[in-house]
Amino acid sequence: MKHSSVMLHALSLNDRMLEPSQLPVSGHVWAYDKAEASREEFVGNCMSMLSFLDIHDAEISWEDDIMAFDVTRRGSPVTIIISLTDDSLASDYFYFFGIWSRSSIAQIFERDLNEPSIWQDEGLLMPAMNYAVNVAAEPMQLPVMKETIGSELFAQRLYDDAFYLCGFTEAYPIPSGSFVICPTTHASNHSSQEIRHALYSLRNLMALMSCVMRIYDRLSEDNSVARLYKQMLLLMERMDAPQIESDEWDALARENGRISFALAAEVMRCRNLENEVRALQRLFDAIHSELHATEMQGLAALVPRMLVPFDLIADIFTDRFNMIERSEKQTRILQPLMHSRMLAAQQILLEKLVVNNKNKEVERC
Repeated sequence: MKHSSVMLHALSLNDRMLEPSQLPVSGHVWAYDKAEASREEFVGNCMSMLSFLDIHDAEISWEDDIMAFDVTRRGSPVTIIISLTDDSLASDYFYFFGIWSRSSIAQIFERDLNEPSIWQDEGLLMPAMNYAVNVAAEPMQLPVMKETIGSELFAQRLYDDAFYLCGFTEAYPIPSGSFVICPTTHASNHSSQEIRHALYSLRNLMALMSCVMRIYDRLSEDNSVARLYKQMLLLMERMDAPQIESDEWDALARENGRISFALAAEVMRCRNLENEVRALQRLFDAIHSELHATEMQGLAALVPRMLVPFDLIADIFTDRFNMIERSEKQTRILQPLMHSRMLAAQQILLEKLVVNNKNKEVERC
């Protein structure tokens, strides 16, 4: 095409880093859960997305794991990046679709792309995460950054005060964010590697945060432990009945065993998810450390806000394990109680048999 490459050969496809390094640049990135979409579905969705975004000169290869190409959108050059597999820490979880423009415009699109209705109306896959980012070539005043982001401002200094990272994140309706990155000085020799790494890290931080939010949502919607607890309470009511028929004991014992086994399975499942979240947080912390991020005086820190999902899911794990522990204690109480009541019932039956035998002997006499 006539336009020079938007990325000016900044993409490093050999080491599979998918972020630009030239300033200024604006971008929008979407992530799609690999557990919910096949490779073919994602690529087909990318083609539909390009049409939705008024881009009609793209050439997509169904065989490439990474696609990066220049196109035109409403007469202006932009670069499209499609990743099925790359070197990002979140690539095991997500496909990525990004659009980048060599401008200082913070928002490429006029519509609010966080609204689920947009994707439903257009017949597109709902993204698992999305964010917009604007990287300026010159320092920006905080009021300007706040106006650019259009919301409350959270901030960090990066790379020993070489850059500011300001932004706002939210969890619903989907994890999303709006960010501004700018140098702290008017120097002309800003490190291209730091720019690329900052954008690469931002994608990973957002993706890891989104992974945790999706696990949190699944656990919030899963009432299996509460259901088992309710079943345990019903079993206790049945066990508390004054009279239990002899043929009911087998069913009661099997029900208690079934609940105990199900609770053990829930413990294993929750432990595995908890370990996965811990691993995600270790990755998050490692990325944060590599950014050499420090707080900005007078502004709330951005990273703690991005860590909120990790705090929320820690609470849900605590609640879940507490409910499992209470249920397990009750199953342990029920087992000897059940055994004692069975022995008592047998004793009563034996006494009745003895009385009946005595009565029969008296009648014969």
